[in-house]
Amino acid sequence: MEIRFICGDAFALGPAELPGGYDLVVDSGCFHHLPPHRRVSYLQLLERVLAPGGHLALTAFASGGMGSELSDAELYRQRDLGGGLAYTPESLRWIFSDLTELELRRMNTEPPQSPLFGVPFLWTALFRRDRDQASATRPPGPRQP
Repeated sequence: MEIRFICGDAFALGPAELPGGYDLVVDSGCFHHLPPHRRVSYLQLLERVLAPGGHLALTAFASGGMGSELSDAELYRQRDLGGGLAYTPESLRWIFSDLTELELRRMNTEPPQSPLFGVPFLWTALFRRDRDQASATRPPGPRQP
């Protein structure tokens, strides 16, 4: 098994630097810091790099915890993401509806002395791209469908 770590702006890396065919993409805090219009390029990037049968492991702000719960329109009026965007389970399911949801839940809370990280204001999710999934980009809608 070959493991390749890449550090950089995923949106700026082209096919030569980020060729795709990855079995696992881990997003631990990127998605919830993107403005709404970047969801399209985020999904296009996933479509390009995630291999058929590959998995997306996602950590994102949960609604009712940290993160802004303003509507997309209000975010643009205020011109401020409020530190990051909070998502409902329904909005994450809708945005990632081209992938198969394997798990979506609040992160387990871990005590301060634990060697593990866990805070209840984050979602932890695992999605899979179907092996026979045809390439289809659907523009993502608002966080609160």
